Amino acid sequence: MTSKISKTISKTAMMVSACALLAACQTTGSSTAAGHAAGDGSVDAALERAAAASSASGDKRQSLSILEKLYKRNSEDPQVAIDYAAALREAEYLNQAAMVLAPFANDKKSPPAAKTEYAAIQLALGNNKSAEEYAVKAVTQDENDYRAYHYLGIALDSQGMHKEAERAFRKALDMWQGDPIPVMNNLALNLASQDFLDEAVAILEKAQTIAPDRIEVERNLRIVRTLQQSARHAPKPVAKPAAASKPAVKANEKPVSN
Repeated sequence: MTSKISKTISKTAMMVSACALLAACQTTGSSTAAGHAAGDGSVDAALERAAAASSASGDKRQSLSILEKLYKRNSEDPQVAIDYAAALREAEYLNQAAMVLAPFANDKKSPPAAKTEYAAIQLALGNNKSAEEYAVKAVTQDENDYRAYHYLGIALDSQGMHKEAERAFRKALDMWQGDPIPVMNNLALNLASQDFLDEAVAILEKAQTIAPDRIEVERNLRIVRTLQQSARHAPKPVAKPAAASKPAVKANEKPVSN
């Protein structure tokens, strides 16, 4: 009898141990899955840091390669797509950049930065009307998006809408953060195209003070100054002399031909 009880207890103990072991295995499995998720996040973070470091060091090729890997892992993340598309644009892979960003640029719920970057891509492709459309979408979503206003100005200027472009450039400059030289340069050229040469020169002179080594500023300042000097020394138009009045012809007389 004692022997049978011992055997029963022994079997029960084995079953309890087995259940405990299975439970332990299940817990270990959940921890492993959580570990993989945490590991994926760590990898993504590492890739983001590597891309930022490469971009800061000027190694655009390596930065593009890292962003491509990050995009393949997170193709549904709009910010990842924006960063990757921008890198593709800077590397002049314009069609690929447009393909990557198009789904987000056409999504009303996506960040305004997606429309802004898409406008930049369209400008690079020479699609000025499309660039205008997406820049307007961006500023409609975020009225403080100064980059979008800058791209809008470029798009409008390219279509001959100089006064509208001037307003966009001034709006961009009012809110600009970072290097202001590109928008100052474009505003000055826009003003020169409208014959506001004195103000164009003044803006370019300020830009040259900020960045004396920028070749495009020095070149454009020289050109606009030449236009300014030419305008000042151009002969003023002479008033057209009034035509001599012809004698009136009486109603019963016929005009005499020469």
